Amino acid sequence: MDNTKSNFEKRKIEIDTYIKYLLLLDKDDVELSYSQNNVKKTELVEGAFLTTLTANSFLLLYNVIESTIRNAIIAIYDSIKNEGITFDELSDNLKKLWARYETERFKEGNFKMDTIREFVLDFANKITAKEIVVFSEEWMDFSGNLDANEIRGLAEKIGFLKSPDGRNLVKIKDKRNRLAHGEHTFYDVGKDFTIKEIDTLKVEVFEYLDDVVSKVELFIENRSYKKQ
Repeated sequence: MDNTKSNFEKRKIEIDTYIKYLLLLDKDDVELSYSQNNVKKTELVEGAFLTTLTANSFLLLYNVIESTIRNAIIAIYDSIKNEGITFDELSDNLKKLWARYETERFKEGNFKMDTIREFVLDFANKITAKEIVVFSEEWMDFSGNLDANEIRGLAEKIGFLKSPDGRNLVKIKDKRNRLAHGEHTFYDVGKDFTIKEIDTLKVEVFEYLDDVVSKVELFIENRSYKKQ
């Protein structure tokens, strides 16, 4: 979990710094001073520019959500691999999850019976030979869809405790996706929010993710990924 917490702290500092400067700019008639050819000049900060910067906050906030959840789950996967856990030793939740991932290839298309038989035989051999179970990072496909409800769903599937609240994460996800997919301009998104509202959203995100990280850390420390 050290890597998860370290990356989380770095992103928190990035966002804190970004919003600190937005708050400094969020005043009437703010001017930027600079030198050009040894001549001191000033430029008035336009409201539209500040609105664009405000919208960009949603990209930063969603980034810290997805990266932190991804790293937390990877920490669980790494613990399972490093301890050399076999299928039989896994918790019931993780047995179901591993089986689901392993059979994901069959959800689309038609397969010959020989292909299915080979898969079943390989699957059975992995279990009976007591091979170490490996959960792949590639199995995580959030695709910009992480909010508190999705994270609680992950907690239920894996088995760590669910974190309460986080109701505004869905707003962050929605605004981020509209920007990322080009559905709205940065101005369209930013004009509906003040910097102070963004700062409030930031606090909620940090508190929610702090709670998720602590619950995942407890899950790993108690080795709750193992069959009780």
